Amino acid sequence: MSTKHIRSTADLVRFGASLKIECGHCGAARTRTGPEIARTCGTVGLDAVAGRMRCARCGTKAARLSILPPV
Repeated sequence: MSTKHIRSTADLVRFGASLKIECGHCGAARTRTGPEIARTCGTVGLDAVAGRMRCARCGTKAARLSILPPV
């Protein structure tokens, strides 16, 4: 079994992975597919994606990202 190193939005799209975005402040969570994230943020690293995400519930920028494997 191989280990995939997903470090950017392009890697999310290439491997068919999704991203779980969870607010570190209030715990609200949302799941987005690789193409949705790439369309929103462009081709950037996942650390830049975390910095751009703002919680829809409480408005803070405290995103925690988890990579979900393809289904």
